[in-house]
Amino acid sequence: MKEEDPFDNTYRFTGQAPPGLEPLDVETPPPPLTQNASHPKTVIAHLFFKIAALATFLFSDFITELNSNFVVSFIVTVIFIAVDFWITKNVSGRLLVGLRWWNEVKPDGKNEWIFESLENETAVKPVQSRIFWISLFAFPVVWFFLFLSQLFSLKWNWAILCALALALSTANVTGYVKCAKDARKRAKQAATNFILKTAVNQI
Repeated sequence: MKEEDPFDNTYRFTGQAPPGLEPLDVETPPPPLTQNASHPKTVIAHLFFKIAALATFLFSDFITELNSNFVVSFIVTVIFIAVDFWITKNVSGRLLVGLRWWNEVKPDGKNEWIFESLENETAVKPVQSRIFWISLFAFPVVWFFLFLSQLFSLKWNWAILCALALALSTANVTGYVKCAKDARKRAKQAATNFILKTAVNQI
């Protein structure tokens, strides 16, 4: 799978969203570090829908007993899972760790991973970054064990739901890990180029 150079485009915090994504207010260039306020609302949204999906699933039996309708509990949980996936992929990742990824299918059928990252990594708040990464990895693990428990209990409907949550959360993990590796690679390349340029100018 070929990963083309994602920085040959003009999408890095330029105010222009990539194809298929609507422009957001957060597309504007990040302010200087001294003015870079934290994003408590984004942190809350990042955690809320993850916890809401998990809580709705864990209390699904109680909810089903109240309304005698399995479908309602199932749909509500799916909605929380879908919203969490979208927020993590398109909003919280960019604001909390300065990263975003997406995948495009080219006309020849091949997948192309595209990454964008914040050049000024010092603008990322360490606390917010830790919250993002810990929750990003923790919840797929929880869904994995829940999937196994539902599978062994022969609760096929709930096993499918857990599989959906696991698939979407794992997709975000894969995308952000690739994106972070790409950002580190480019940071090293930039540092190397700067040193070589400085050395050449000294000659």
